[in-house]
Amino acid sequence: MKCLATLVADLRSSPLGTRSRLADSLGGIPLLRRTVGRVLQSRRIMGVCLIAPADQHAALRDLLAGLDVSFFNQAAPPPYAALVRAGRIWGLDGWRGGIGSLCCFDEDLDIAAAAQAARHHSAALVASIPAAAPLFDATILDAMIEHFAAEAQAMRFTFACAPPGLTGLIIAREMLEELAPTGQPLGAALTYQPDRPFADLTAKEACWRAPVELVESRGRLLADTHRSRQRIEALVNVGAADWPARRIGAWLSEQAALRFEDVPEEIEIELTTEIRDGKATLLRPRPPEFAPRGPISQDAIRRVLHSIGDFDDVRIVLGGFGDPCLHPEFPMICRILREGGAAAIAVRTTARELTPAAEEAIFAAPVDVVEVMLDAATPQTYSRIHGIDAFDAVVARVDAWMARRERERRVLPLIVPSFVKSTENLDDMEAFFDHWQRRLGCALITGYSSCAGQRPERTVTHTAPSPRRPCRRTRSRAMILADGRMTTCDQDFAGRQSLGSVVETSFAELWRNSAVLNAARSNSVAELPLCPACTDWHRP
Repeated sequence: MKCLATLVADLRSSPLGTRSRLADSLGGIPLLRRTVGRVLQSRRIMGVCLIAPADQHAALRDLLAGLDVSFFNQAAPPPYAALVRAGRIWGLDGWRGGIGSLCCFDEDLDIAAAAQAARHHSAALVASIPAAAPLFDATILDAMIEHFAAEAQAMRFTFACAPPGLTGLIIAREMLEELAPTGQPLGAALTYQPDRPFADLTAKEACWRAPVELVESRGRLLADTHRSRQRIEALVNVGAADWPARRIGAWLSEQAALRFEDVPEEIEIELTTEIRDGKATLLRPRPPEFAPRGPISQDAIRRVLHSIGDFDDVRIVLGGFGDPCLHPEFPMICRILREGGAAAIAVRTTARELTPAAEEAIFAAPVDVVEVMLDAATPQTYSRIHGIDAFDAVVARVDAWMARRERERRVLPLIVPSFVKSTENLDDMEAFFDHWQRRLGCALITGYSSCAGQRPERTVTHTAPSPRRPCRRTRSRAMILADGRMTTCDQDFAGRQSLGSVVETSFAELWRNSAVLNAARSNSVAELPLCPACTDWHRP
């Protein structure tokens, strides 16, 4: 069974929309050349084919001079490229994750072009491999091809639960040809379908059983962002180019336990604490549980963006403990973020009383994700939880946004209804999830938090393991309140563990050198007012 290895290569931009680094040197060797050289070590492939724009073939040949590769023209990016980019940016470090349960192989698989290239080469199988993967493991590729031949032919594809960049995807040409007319990525076909439920494929023949060191590790090994390029360079500098994949996985896990990010992966910014309808929800802290704050200034936003520097994967969430859409300068803030280097922008809103200008800003910026805090499947539950009869109005607004998206033939914004699972609304959870999964292909369920004992206990099930370990989220996520203060995390709604103000001290200085934050990242949490009682320290 002939298997053709395909790599989608673009010297201008990566599948994430970041600057392409394929021609950049890594240890004196162009990054793409490293990837292709490792793929060519496979014993099970018939050849390597680069799928690339025709005007780049000559430059790519120069980069790969002396390597046995062929080329296939990519006339245009796949129709789902924008969807994958918008969804995957929220889950870069895992093989699956982000919005819509998309997978890392969706980023690098051009279904139509791969099918045509396979047909041209008379290949029955395609091994889709990311071009920016200089630590790719050819022995795993061979094992996955053998697994497909022995066990997975009925499923028609094979994947692995491993950090992005170590493995690829094996898929039958006939499946590619069936998927091509749909304009949908493969990962979308694997998500939960309420009307056609099936067991998760990680427990089926389609999944090649990766070593536990890979399954349990986290970290993007694709050199398509500044952060992941730094990670790969650190690995290469310690000799990882000659390591087996399981040793790389162990290194990733060790690093995750020891270090914190130079710049956060995600920054949540509270624009205001205003909630116009005035009543507090049972599920989230709202004034008068704390003193009203804000609105935050444009200068504070710009100072945060300035600290991001070269990091091109930083996600900004406009959320906190109010409705960001009620900030009087919300449209301008969206524009500042879009033009200022944020990799993605999410807005967490009640979607109740938005001004026309705020609604227009969501589409004009555009915002990447709108999370609609619904928390119910019925008007009765919504009214009881949120203290206002607005369920039908919110759903109508979501319907209008969906209709506008379809009318304008656009992907953004992704719309994600959310639900805080609690003892107050548990009976609605299944109906909520199934309804929105059918309509939008995504719905978010999170657990209730008492915010370190500051709020009434409404948790359905406590999931924090024992013993207590250093907080994970404080190593990769930052929280800024509407008065400009930075605090340890999103549990500190009153700012009791404030690190200082981004208006007075640079965001980078607060993130790297705050004694309070360093205590939260270590085993010294007993010194802090909130952390000892927190049950959310284990969240990723």
